[in-house]
Amino acid sequence: MSSAILSMLGRQSSQPWTYGSLLVIHPGGGELAGLSNSSAWCFHAGHADAWKAAGHNAFCQAQAPDLTAYDGVLMLVAKEKELNHYLLEQLALLPANTPVWFAGEKRSGIQPLMKKLPNWLQPPQKLASANHCLLFASARNQQAHEPAPLASYAKTLTYELDNQPKSFVTLPGVFSREHIDPATLLLLQHIKDLPKGRGLDFACGAGVIAQQVSPLTTELMACDVSPIAIAASRMTLEKEAINAELRLADGIPEDAGQFDFIISNPPFHTGQKTDYEIARRFIKDAKQHLNKQGVLRIVANRFLPWPEVIESAFTHCDTIADDGRYRVYHATYR
Repeated sequence: MSSAILSMLGRQSSQPWTYGSLLVIHPGGGELAGLSNSSAWCFHAGHADAWKAAGHNAFCQAQAPDLTAYDGVLMLVAKEKELNHYLLEQLALLPANTPVWFAGEKRSGIQPLMKKLPNWLQPPQKLASANHCLLFASARNQQAHEPAPLASYAKTLTYELDNQPKSFVTLPGVFSREHIDPATLLLLQHIKDLPKGRGLDFACGAGVIAQQVSPLTTELMACDVSPIAIAASRMTLEKEAINAELRLADGIPEDAGQFDFIISNPPFHTGQKTDYEIARRFIKDAKQHLNKQGVLRIVANRFLPWPEVIESAFTHCDTIADDGRYRVYHATYR
């Protein structure tokens, strides 16, 4: 997405976003880091790393950085409507008259979003349309407004496991925002035989898996690329006074140490695009972070090629559950 938007921006004869300091909100990888005057507010640890590697400041956090430090803002529209509205709320922290540009693919929903801008932003003006992307301009007006805190967006969801009611907390932009994911639920039905000891929940999302495996652990770590997911996991675990080390990282943190089990419902999308490399790298790295006789257990859609990937790393892969749509896979580091 970002490369197409960068191309569209580059075609504009007048480029006011290149003057003064610019904050790019919700960028993709490092493509837009070609804007030399820019910093980034990222919601993906890997994207933040790419911006930092290009020599820019990058904030990977759920709360807005100091928006008064910038002369303009370029917001890339996310695919998640609630996340977009949360980000729009944060723009109320901008000084009056600060210009704001919105860019996004047509399929991201940028057009309906422009029709619903809050009243502290001026009516948007369409500047360009190219590469199936759109660019609009607006500005912060004089109306004062205090944005709602992130906690006000929290939603508590309930589900049933082993005939017992369970609940977790979720936030905008976090996987499984409206209900528990059925693949995760299948995985949770097959955790009782995991080894006791130190455990890792990879791609923890709202902390649903970490919450349920915590009684099996002497020490628990949960990691995710998204700072909003980390915030949701913290809310979920604090609700039940569960102690866990929450790590923001693109992959298993290099200094994570060794585990007796690693469990996950690994993602296979980056934004709207299918991305198998996330899980391939995770499965390969998982072996390096398991103690001997340590266990890897994941759930995935049946069509995904993870059995072959697991076998290449562990020499074996067992299917311990299959509901016709999802499978739970198991491997032991021998």
